[in-house]
Amino acid sequence: MSWKTIIHENYTAEIEEPTVYVDNETRRRSGHMSHAMAEFKKGCFIDFNSNCSAVLWNGHMPYGWVEYRISEDCGKTYSDIQTLPYSMNEFLDGVTMISVEKAVSCDNGTIVALCLRNDGTHKYRCEPWNTPTFITSTDEGKTWSEPKVYSEYRGRTYDAFYHDGVIYVLHLCNEHFTGTLPEHVYRLYKSYDNGKTFEEASVIPIDPIGRGYGSILMDDKKVLHAYAYNVNAEEHMDHAVSYDFGQTWTLLAPCYLAKGIRNPQTALIDGVYVLHGRAGGLKGFVLYTSENGSDWDEGCMLVEKEGVSAYYSNNLNLTDENGNFLLIQYSESYDGNRVNVMHANLRIKKRRGLF
Repeated sequence: MSWKTIIHENYTAEIEEPTVYVDNETRRRSGHMSHAMAEFKKGCFIDFNSNCSAVLWNGHMPYGWVEYRISEDCGKTYSDIQTLPYSMNEFLDGVTMISVEKAVSCDNGTIVALCLRNDGTHKYRCEPWNTPTFITSTDEGKTWSEPKVYSEYRGRTYDAFYHDGVIYVLHLCNEHFTGTLPEHVYRLYKSYDNGKTFEEASVIPIDPIGRGYGSILMDDKKVLHAYAYNVNAEEHMDHAVSYDFGQTWTLLAPCYLAKGIRNPQTALIDGVYVLHGRAGGLKGFVLYTSENGSDWDEGCMLVEKEGVSAYYSNNLNLTDENGNFLLIQYSESYDGNRVNVMHANLRIKKRRGLF
């Protein structure tokens, strides 16, 4: 059943009625960050979520551990909840809280989970962030490797994807949320061996001052796009492109977003670019679409709720019996900053056969 519909000249984006993926309200918990997903076999994917305190800072901190479930039918049903051992071990030690920011799956079936190491001794159990780690599974999430560090720079992994045998990772080299020094840059890392090793590919030429959050995607013409949030201009999202798979970059004009954006998440489905995340000014959850990745529509408010620090999100391209769709996972407030985890499917219907 259609929940929201976005109509454009060349296409219509239809979003189906959201469903609850993790009912934290019933179990009196919260779910801050850790929305990673990765399809490791056709129709089969791993889906992460956090199990966090609903008491400390009203649920908006990563004091807890990471869980995951497996779906073998494009998200219609899920396995029982499993606890990620790495996160539980760190939680029990109390020094570090683990978040799984992104995950990818390689052609050989290896799942790579990219992790954020939050300071468990800080009052918010969050910043300052340590160096980023990754863990792998070669048996569809049944067992996991020991964690390894992939970058010498403290900071936060904001995005990752797999394309033509290569893992691409976007890392913001800053142990705090927004940049204050020239060295707080976005770096692109790559792995050519299914997550065994990573190497730095480039520094993205986005001004790091006041920047936090970020997203990357590869379009149909193999142009790599990088986007960044500007805390001082929430309606203007930084945008850079690379025509050589991230070795060099061209800085474009910032993207204008009428309703702003905070934690941008991007995707490409059936020729349409999709952007979603927390709207500017803590006003809810917003979704934009575009035909070129630079010029975005006026935005559709999926949820309007002011003043809450929810609406972290992620997405995954899937295909079922009805065609391609984008699974959007997001956190939604059930009580202030205490959140459930929701799922909503977006489908594109082309009009007039123009593109």
